[in-house]
Amino acid sequence: MAVKIRLKRLGKKKQPFYRIVVADSRAPRDGRSIEKLGHYNPIPDPAILVIDEERLFHWMDEGATPSDTVFSLLRGRGLTLKYELKSRNADEATISKEIQKWELAHANRGQKVAAAEAAKIAAAEAAKEAEEAAAKKADDEAAKEAADAKAAAEAAVEEEVAAEEEPVEEPAEGTENQDS
Repeated sequence: MAVKIRLKRLGKKKQPFYRIVVADSRAPRDGRSIEKLGHYNPIPDPAILVIDEERLFHWMDEGATPSDTVFSLLRGRGLTLKYELKSRNADEATISKEIQKWELAHANRGQKVAAAEAAKIAAAEAAKEAEEAAAKKADDEAAKEAADAKAAAEAAVEEEVAAEEEPVEEPAEGTENQDS
């Protein structure tokens, strides 16, 4: 019998809650399980993961393999590192030292991610401001061109009006027909 450590879905629609269970790989996802190892609630901002490490390590020693999702949850908590060190028969001092190193690296990774997100947001805001400035400049140039075109049109209209209002030249007195 192939045994898996996997998630069993509970909870309401759109509000998932999972149990971490040991089950036969042929059993349905929400079907019969052999043992409950803990639970996982993804809804709160820092997701809640509670697991019995002793029983987890017991089942992993017996040959149970975690599913991909459970493996990533365990890795995020440092439990895969701890299991690997225990399986190599490392002493408790070495295990605690390595776990502290991992926690420090994990915290630094979180700070780096937060700094990268802040830089990305700042870059997006700067790009938006530059775009708005360019749009304003383009609007100002367009307004200036429109004003110039309006002035040119008014000048052309004035010239046409002036040309129409020019007095008609009267013939000179000397050129009139003199019949008398």
